[in-house]
Amino acid sequence: MIDRLLYPKDNFCYICMDESRNLKHSLCTECRSRIEEIHKEFKIDSPYIKKCYSSFFYNNFIKDSIHRFKFEDKSYLYRPFHSYMIETISHNNLTDFDIIIPVPIHWRKEATRGYNQAYLLAKPIAMKMEKNVLKDCLVKSRWTKEQNTLSAYERKRNLIDSFSVKKRERIQDKRILLIDDIFTTGSTLKICSQTLVEAGAAEVMALTLTSTKIE
Repeated sequence: MIDRLLYPKDNFCYICMDESRNLKHSLCTECRSRIEEIHKEFKIDSPYIKKCYSSFFYNNFIKDSIHRFKFEDKSYLYRPFHSYMIETISHNNLTDFDIIIPVPIHWRKEATRGYNQAYLLAKPIAMKMEKNVLKDCLVKSRWTKEQNTLSAYERKRNLIDSFSVKKRERIQDKRILLIDDIFTTGSTLKICSQTLVEAGAAEVMALTLTSTKIE
């Protein structure tokens, strides 16, 4: 399995690891059938976010896959995941942005995990769209509890004053596509977008891999 990931030959599924000749998004037919694609826009109650899109519905299969992606050192799962997000961009003709910014995690958490999953998703999207991705512009300046352990009210309070912008001139009057893995209450997207707009961004749109909302 390690050799497969170090030297991929594009003939095995990145989730179940089974060899297959019928791959799409680097996934086999069985794994693809368990993904509920939506590729749609969601309303989000924030004056700082112009639009918000998601690629998947957050069902049990995706929940388990993202947990492995984030917490079990399965960083290679960015490959199938980001390709679905590019499909969402294409499906919605989402091209009116200047730069891409991933939602950051605190530096201690990134050091422990070894990567920021949002950046792994954002980087190949930026390459495909021929846009710049700014990794260290929006930063998580305060350690916070994991959002998935909190209520909607607690999530909002947990993130107060937790993000900041470095070198504001890089986002001045820019249209930003903000990338994250999960849309639940939208608290993280809201506070990140507010931070960016108040720092000088012209507007912010958001794209997440998955959403807990179907409508």
